[in-house]
Amino acid sequence: MRYAVLTLLVMQALPAAAQERADSRLVVQQGGREIGREEFTLRQSRGRGVAGTSIVASARYPATNPTTLLAATLERTPEGTLAKFQLDVESGGVVTVILAAGSGARLIVRTVGQGSESGRELPGGPDVVLLDDQIFSLYAAVADLATPAGRPLTAVFPRSGKRAAFTARREGGGGTPSRVTLTGGLTGTLLTDAQGRVERLELPSQGIVVVKAD
Repeated sequence: MRYAVLTLLVMQALPAAAQERADSRLVVQQGGREIGREEFTLRQSRGRGVAGTSIVASARYPATNPTTLLAATLERTPEGTLAKFQLDVESGGVVTVILAAGSGARLIVRTVGQGSESGRELPGGPDVVLLDDQIFSLYAAVADLATPAGRPLTAVFPRSGKRAAFTARREGGGGTPSRVTLTGGLTGTLLTDAQGRVERLELPSQGIVVVKAD
């Protein structure tokens, strides 16, 4: 039964992300060397046209002959709170599906793998953003929540379970390109275009630089 559920989830998510016509592409570098590629679409609506925003992304590591494939969907309400999160990771022929949903001050994370399933409850709320170490278009949510004065946020990485408290300070935005400075438990610089799409991300502590592909 669990394997059947996993298969259904993969059929619903991985092909959908693969078939989505991406409107932006990213090159992921570490230590000056390209390690992966990502494609994503940022829409000003959720599934079935419901108000909010959604990111549909796919990534491959390495870019050629990849050994790890990822597909992610993040939907948020008009207020910026979590509506849906799903991350599918295929590595070594094994697929793992990670689901997250918010309920008030709680964040429920469920992980489904071949022959296994687990769940955990984490602190949630409007200042929580869901990120991943290999899907960088998700940082668009950080830019959306950032403020000129600096907004305290908590990053949750559902796949690894990491958490990081940080502050996101934005310059620009509101229909113009923006620059967001990240300080605290997550440090770096994020640049987005006028539509809020990630164009460049620098995470010095990890040696990661993500740039928009030409």
